[in-house]
Amino acid sequence: MKHSLNFGRVLPAICAIIITCLPCRGDGSASRRPEIPKQELKMLNSAINKSKQFDALKLQQIDSLKKAAENIPADDATRRLEAVLTIADQYLTTNADSALAYARRGIELSNHTPNGQANAKIAYINALSVSGIFSPALSELDSVQRLPLDKKQKIEMWKSGRRLYSYMMSYVSEKSPIYATYGQKYIEFDDSLLTSLPKTDNFYFFLKCERAVADGKYKEAKKMLETLLDRLPVKSNLYGIAAFQMAEVYRNQGDETMYASFLAKAAVSDIEAAVKEGLALPTLANWLYLQGHLNEAFEYINFALEDATNSNARVRAVAIAPVIPLIDEAYRKQISDTHDRLVTWAFLASFLLILTAVLLFYLGRQIRRSRQSQQKLESVSQIQESYIGNFVSLCSSYADRLDSLCRLVAVKVAAGQTDELLKLIKSGRFGESKDEEFFRKFDEAFLDLYPDFVMKVNQLLREEEQIMLKKDEGLSPELRIYAFVKLGVEESTRIAQILHYSVSTIYAYRNKMRNKAINRETFEADIVAIKRH
Repeated sequence: MKHSLNFGRVLPAICAIIITCLPCRGDGSASRRPEIPKQELKMLNSAINKSKQFDALKLQQIDSLKKAAENIPADDATRRLEAVLTIADQYLTTNADSALAYARRGIELSNHTPNGQANAKIAYINALSVSGIFSPALSELDSVQRLPLDKKQKIEMWKSGRRLYSYMMSYVSEKSPIYATYGQKYIEFDDSLLTSLPKTDNFYFFLKCERAVADGKYKEAKKMLETLLDRLPVKSNLYGIAAFQMAEVYRNQGDETMYASFLAKAAVSDIEAAVKEGLALPTLANWLYLQGHLNEAFEYINFALEDATNSNARVRAVAIAPVIPLIDEAYRKQISDTHDRLVTWAFLASFLLILTAVLLFYLGRQIRRSRQSQQKLESVSQIQESYIGNFVSLCSSYADRLDSLCRLVAVKVAAGQTDELLKLIKSGRFGESKDEEFFRKFDEAFLDLYPDFVMKVNQLLREEEQIMLKKDEGLSPELRIYAFVKLGVEESTRIAQILHYSVSTIYAYRNKMRNKAINRETFEADIVAIKRH
C-alpha cells in the first residue's frame, strides 16, 4: 500500500511516540489503556494466515500479463512498451527489484517508440523511488519535466514526484532544513494534482481528504473519508491509504481504539492486495507495543519485516527499523519474565505437592489409629456387655439356687422341723432381701456402663410420660426391664425369671412403656440402638 504518499510525516511521528512512551510502559496504568479492536485484529490474523494465497494470486495476475506481452508482435513497439510498463506498475507495490527491472526494459523499448519516452521515465522514477535510489530518480524527474507532456502524462509525472519526495522526507529529520525543502516540493506536486485531476476522480478525492487531515480539519476529513471508503473496493491500493488516513483522523481526535481499528483495516487491505510497501502493519505493531500487547506486536512487526525483505521494499524496511529493536527487546523480556514466573510457580507447586503428600500420610496414619482405637473401644464395649450378661446370669442362677434351697427347707420343716423356720421360708423375706441386693448391684453396673440411659429413654417417650428418678435412686422396674432388653435379653420369660416377676407382669410393663413412646412401633428397636458414651 502506498502510504509512502505522506510517509515523511508519519515515520518521524512513529519514532517520536516510541521514544516518548517507552519509559512509561511499566507504570501499571493498564486500566487506562484503550481497548484493542478484537474483531479487526481477528480479521487481520486471518489475512496474515492467507497472505501466501493473496501473493500467489497477485503473481498469477502478473504472469498472465507477461504471457500476453510475449504474444505481442515484435514490430508493435507501442503495445510492447505499454505491456512492459503495466507489468512494472503491478510489481511496484509487490517487488521493488522486479518493478525496477521492467521499468528499465521500458526505457530500452521507449527508444523505439514515438512519444513513449516520458511514460517509460515516469515508470522508472516510480521504481527507483520504491527501491530507495533517490539520486537517479531526481535526475530522471528533472529530465521528464523538460519533455513535452500531455495532460495525462503530467498527472502521472506529478504523482511520481509526489511519491519520490514523500520517500525522501522519511530519510531525514523533521528538524533538518532539507526536510522543509522536500516538504515544499511535496506540496507543490500535491497542488498541481489538485488543480489538474478531475473532481470525480477518487485519487483527487483522497488528496482533498489528506489535505484536510494535514490542515487539522478532522471532522471534514472524516466525513469525506467515510464517503471515499464506501465506494472503494477493500482490495484496492487506494482503500488502504484512505483507511490509513482515517486512522490518523481518529488518532488526532483521541480515539485510540478506532485508530488501531482502521490501521488493522488498512493492513488487511495491504495483505489482500499483496502490497508490500505500506506502513499500516508496522504502525499498528508499534501501537500494540505501547499498549503492552507484546505478543501481537512481535508477530506483526516480524511479518512486516519478512514482507519488506522478500519484496526488497527498502523504504518500508527503513520505516520498520526503529521499531523492531524495541519490540524485540520487550518481547524477549516478557518471555524471560514469564519463564521466571513459571519456574517460581513450579517450585511452589512442587513444595505444595510435597506438603500435601506429607499431610496425607499423617492424616492416613491418624485415621488408621482412630479406626484401631474405635475397634478397641467397640471390643471393650462388647466385653463389658458380655460381663454384665454373665453377671446377671450368675446372679439369676444364685437366686434360683437360693429359691430351691428355700423350698427344700420348707419341705424338711414340713416333715418335722421347727415351725419358725417354716414360717420364715414361707414368708419370702429371705428371697426378697436377695432380690433387692441383686437389683442394686445390677443398676449400679448398668448405669456405669450406660450413664445416659435414662435420658436416652426419656427422649423416646412423650414429654408428659417421661420418667424422673430421684438422686441416687436405682432404675425403676420399667427401666430395669428395658435395661435387659438393651443388653440383649429380649425374651419376656427370661426377664421374668431373672427379676422374679411373673411373665404377665413383664408383658404389662413393656406394653405400658410402648404406650408412652413417641413411636410405639420402633420403641424397643430404638432402645437397642442406644449407644454407650
